[in-house]
Amino acid sequence: MGFDLVIKIGGEGGEGVISAGDFLTEAAARAGFEVVNFKSFPAEIKGGYAQSIVRVSEEKRYSTGDGFDILCCFNKEAYDFNKKHLKPGTVLVYDSSDFEPEKHEGVYLYPVPLSKLAKEVMKAYITKNVIALGALCELFGISDQSIRESIRAKFLRKGEEIVEMNYRALECGMNYVKENLKKTDPYTFPPPKEPRDVVIMEGNQAVAKGAVVAGCKFYAAYPITPATTVGNYIVGDLIKTGGWLYQAEDEIASLGMALGASFAGVKAMTATSGPGLCLMTEFLSYAGMTELPIVVVDVQRVGPSTGMPTKHEQGDLYHVVYGGHGEYPKAVLAPTNVEECFYLTVEAFNLAEKYQIPVFLLSDASLSLRAEAFPTPKVEDIKVESRWVYSREEDPEGRFTRNNRFLRYALSVEDGITPVGVPGDPNAIHTITGLEHQENSDPRNRPDIRTLQMEKRMKKLERLLREDADRFYEFDAPFEEAEIGVITWGLTASVTREAIERLRSKGRRINALYMRLLWPVRADLIEAFASKCRRIAVPETNWSGQLASILKQETHLSPVSFNIYRGEPMIPREVEAFLEFLEENPELTEGRLTAADVFGEEKVYGLI
Repeated sequence: MGFDLVIKIGGEGGEGVISAGDFLTEAAARAGFEVVNFKSFPAEIKGGYAQSIVRVSEEKRYSTGDGFDILCCFNKEAYDFNKKHLKPGTVLVYDSSDFEPEKHEGVYLYPVPLSKLAKEVMKAYITKNVIALGALCELFGISDQSIRESIRAKFLRKGEEIVEMNYRALECGMNYVKENLKKTDPYTFPPPKEPRDVVIMEGNQAVAKGAVVAGCKFYAAYPITPATTVGNYIVGDLIKTGGWLYQAEDEIASLGMALGASFAGVKAMTATSGPGLCLMTEFLSYAGMTELPIVVVDVQRVGPSTGMPTKHEQGDLYHVVYGGHGEYPKAVLAPTNVEECFYLTVEAFNLAEKYQIPVFLLSDASLSLRAEAFPTPKVEDIKVESRWVYSREEDPEGRFTRNNRFLRYALSVEDGITPVGVPGDPNAIHTITGLEHQENSDPRNRPDIRTLQMEKRMKKLERLLREDADRFYEFDAPFEEAEIGVITWGLTASVTREAIERLRSKGRRINALYMRLLWPVRADLIEAFASKCRRIAVPETNWSGQLASILKQETHLSPVSFNIYRGEPMIPREVEAFLEFLEENPELTEGRLTAADVFGEEKVYGLI
């Protein structure tokens, strides 16, 4: 294995812990390495424990790993949180002006008086995080030039003197190490590699960029953690491309406005999290009845109620699949990493436009903040679809008119998809009430009309499954006969990849299916995958095993689910241990397992 290093920075929220991790991430990418970043912080504006984990590697990595090689603690609270993870061979860099650690056998200790240097040398406590970066650069051979480039990119808009102050803080940390510490650990960054053509984005930023590429021209915003930054990121590009962002008074209004924009013929989107999605439910059903294309991004967080606003969970799958009064066609997509946040947002718009349905994009709190470097998208090669708009010239036989009335909901189509009418076109006048309707959109409550219109709407999913579903299923199934087949989704899929790589290196026969289309379910493909596996396992971060339950309902599978629900993503070692536990217990063919079942008294490993 080549170079692969995990650096964890912990400290008080507001001390620049997250910024320090961002600088390291950017520096590693600028130096040509693969990099992935995990961030976690409390819901308070300032204060509380915050952490940033940066994994730098010569090979592509899909998670931040099981723990850390290097721990940098800005205060004693960070040390107290993480000291249980210090083991022989790891490194602790700590603020010696704040605390002194206990003795740890085999742990390399580097005391750096971060607070004292910031206050007494730099005369600016705010530079503490950059001083820490300087110390890390000097200790581990991190390119300080790459850090300088990142500092300049971030602070230049604030003026040259701010840039220079941060340069001095970086040098302050480096000089302290040179003059006072002797390196004793084995960790050193390799020399910078040839720069790659990559972009560095957070998950929410990638969603925003994908929406703009897809042709989104209206974004309805209402701030809610952790979805708010989608709007922050998209607004500049919308203005440049002639689009519009409007901040609504609540989540209900935001979806209503987005649907109004869609009715006007514009590609529209909104983003929210669980509590906001609850409020939107009536309008979601309305979108299904009126057949308006709309994309709704749900950046999941821990529930129920306000739960843990900044923490990770995959708890909204039931909501987006089953939420709403009555039944209507919809699609649910879920990216597994930041790159997919970009491309699946484009796909969400394509599905919404093609089938004239609501499409949900399920991200989560950790993925929304996670930063990755991935190949710069070739925008000119990305396929973008737009809705079928009615034109009298293209309908010479009057297929979609009767008695000079536009048949917005015509029954003369096999797949349920009919052309939309744009307001202002005198040949396409229709209404969009939430009432059941006949072909020309007039409200009707007759049993025969209800039956035919319901069938019209639901036929769309048959075509979606036939034409589009298979490309959203990634089959990593090298074995004709596997002991275990793993099916998973979202950020958990990225973690699972690494666990499976480890197990295969030990000779274990494990196949995997990574689902990005969670609804509707292409049962035949999933069952074909399962036919090559003795048992099916579904790891996900929720209490009940929501995908596992949906698979049990929609297919002939009876999977074993593994559920973590602590507000953090799983780590590879947990998934690895779960799959090994299954192999050691062949009688387990279905049901639900938690960390307590697998690990006993040591219930979780965790990232904190």
